[in-house]
Amino acid sequence: MAEFSLEFAERMSEASESILESQKIDSDRAAIYSALVACEIAIKSALESAGVSNIPKTHDLGKLMQLLTSCTVVIDSRRVPASRFRGLVVDSNYANATVGHLLQGEKYGASVFPNQIRYGDLLAHFPVALILKLSKKVVSWVKDNGSSIEA
Repeated sequence: MAEFSLEFAERMSEASESILESQKIDSDRAAIYSALVACEIAIKSALESAGVSNIPKTHDLGKLMQLLTSCTVVIDSRRVPASRFRGLVVDSNYANATVGHLLQGEKYGASVFPNQIRYGDLLAHFPVALILKLSKKVVSWVKDNGSSIEA
């Protein structure tokens, strides 16, 4: 039985939108947190599908992405590097709003996931709407490619 559920990741992504719409105190913080949890679970689900043994018990999205992008997937009937995942554009209205850039946000001054997002005194992050789009993009990519991914 799978440990990481893509369906759960999708629900977390949807929940992040609902949280933001609630406009409660700290809704931005909670929406970013749940969207990034969705990304983490989706990536771990993909790694599990790829047959990666010993998926790290880490929340480091950059490290998880590194593992994922070392795999291959079938696109247009050809096996290609999954490293293409990094370059997926999340929102063309922003410079460098790619999956790779956003998942490594800490390198660019964003609050560290999960602790600084949940408990930090000051939330420094990309716009919440962009992170919500990121979670949808990550979940969608895993849905589309999860069955063909190989380590």
